[in-house]
Amino acid sequence: MIKIDKSAYSSKFYDIIYSHDRYIIAFGGRGSGKTDSFYLNYLLELFQPYYFKLAYINKEFRNIRDNQYAGFKRVAKRIGIYELLKFYDGDYRIVNPINGNSLIPKGMDDPEKTKGLDDITAIWWDEISKSNNLEDFTTLNALLRSPQAQYLQFAISFNPISETHWIRSYFFDKDNAYELNEYFRYNTLLNHSIYKDNEFINTDEYLDTLVQNAHGNINRANVDIKGLW
Repeated sequence: MIKIDKSAYSSKFYDIIYSHDRYIIAFGGRGSGKTDSFYLNYLLELFQPYYFKLAYINKEFRNIRDNQYAGFKRVAKRIGIYELLKFYDGDYRIVNPINGNSLIPKGMDDPEKTKGLDDITAIWWDEISKSNNLEDFTTLNALLRSPQAQYLQFAISFNPISETHWIRSYFFDKDNAYELNEYFRYNTLLNHSIYKDNEFINTDEYLDTLVQNAHGNINRANVDIKGLW
């Protein structure tokens, strides 16, 4: 089991890194560091004494190499565990050769998108807001049934780009866009973050970047800077 110092992550994401909740919903503005907290979380799970197999999801498989796969590599190098793991550059699997725990990529543009996802114990879908299909979520969620699992978990992370998205109506309270509904309220870790929560960047400089990118677009500024629907 690998132990890391608290300086390796922003305090806002402590709960994510050590969560065994059935669901994790991490959302908010850009640059908050929420994605890196999932890289760290699931890399650490590879070294646990129990069986762990994560499916990490992207809307398009061709984006996995430069997004999640590259992110896992970067964080593994940063915390000094890169040489302990096997990174397969051909299909983007990441495996701990000692215990067999693994991270398995899957693109939702694959017509056989559930093939090969047997005995998975966890799923993480980053930028799930790019998917317009609730059925993709429910199909994947139904795969979480491995009898070998220490715990089962489905994590999603996204920027709240549209209040009309199915994510809003499926997970959140009808009258409060920042509270979970009754179906998810008691088994879900909810984490909302913005750029100010990232302890590894110059927040003033990054705010300038977000303001310039918004270029007067109030909706984009609300999403990117404040993490609002």
